[in-house]
Amino acid sequence: MREYKLSISGNAYTVSVIKVTDEEVVAEVNGVVHTVTINEISRFSPEVSLLAAEGQPGAPVNPVQAPASPPPAPAAGGGLISSPIPGHILEISVSVGDRVLEGQKLLVLEAMKLENIITAHCTGVVKAILVRQGDAVTHGQAMVEIE
Repeated sequence: MREYKLSISGNAYTVSVIKVTDEEVVAEVNGVVHTVTINEISRFSPEVSLLAAEGQPGAPVNPVQAPASPPPAPAAGGGLISSPIPGHILEISVSVGDRVLEGQKLLVLEAMKLENIITAHCTGVVKAILVRQGDAVTHGQAMVEIE
């Protein structure tokens, strides 16, 4: 769980993020638990975020869609999905032989009390699942192979 000490318009808030999924965020704000439904997830350009941070306080940051381009051709072993952080496998959403699309949920990795959705980086077929539910994984450990 992460805890943030925030100030908004001079008001102090303590926010603890309890759970994050593709569907919702559960957070405690000043002792009150709130469930926030996620309607859409957009990618943000780091440059846009930096420019907004340097501009007016509270200036909105507009989402920028990633350019539509095919994923780079995988190098040897490039079809491996590796763990971005150490954690535990909570859920595996695919099976060997399943056809997956780029961005499709493959598994859920719990790390630091947060659920992280691990997605396919390319379209293909699941060749191997190298972890099981409940397994502990390390940073960089191969979890799923897509061909």
